[in-house]
Amino acid sequence: MPRALSELETEAFRERMCEAAARIYVEEGPAAVTMRRLAGELGVGTMTPYRYFDNKEDIITAVRTRGLNRCSEALERALDSPGDGRTRSRAVRDAYIQFARHNVATYRLMFEFPQTRRDDPAYRVAFERMWATIAAHVEVMIAEGVLEADAPILGHQIWAALHGAVMLEIAGMLPEGYDAASLHTRTAGTLFDAAKPRT
Repeated sequence: MPRALSELETEAFRERMCEAAARIYVEEGPAAVTMRRLAGELGVGTMTPYRYFDNKEDIITAVRTRGLNRCSEALERALDSPGDGRTRSRAVRDAYIQFARHNVATYRLMFEFPQTRRDDPAYRVAFERMWATIAAHVEVMIAEGVLEADAPILGHQIWAALHGAVMLEIAGMLPEGYDAASLHTRTAGTLFDAAKPRT
């Protein structure tokens, strides 16, 4: 009889499954992600994945949920760093880019493919958390009086520009001499200038 896994071991195995599913999904397409394929990738019996997830859809939803939460955690830590709002906003940007660079498959799966169980409670909580983190650094600058803006809207404008820069970097399509951070700095600067309080 197989030994029962501890909570930490169970979570570690779930994470391995999610990482494998994200990589296969992005590299080979949705049809390539099957429970049998995942079992083979992880070197376990064909029925083992079903002990952790009911089906492929559950795994993909878990990948997105975990990705959103991990990205939000990174952004929240960055926002808690010292400095004024603009400095902390740059820290948030850098944390976002670092997350995307270190988790390319998960990052792409979070945004590139629409299929997911959006009614899943854990996914909804993670989604709302991400929305809140996107507006938070703008709210700091509004509170400091350096910006006048609708925080969620400006936050999403900045996010859209950052996501675009990150995806272009991942695809190797940025202009020579630019990375996601340097390109986004120029775009965000324009957005911030437009949102400066009028005297």
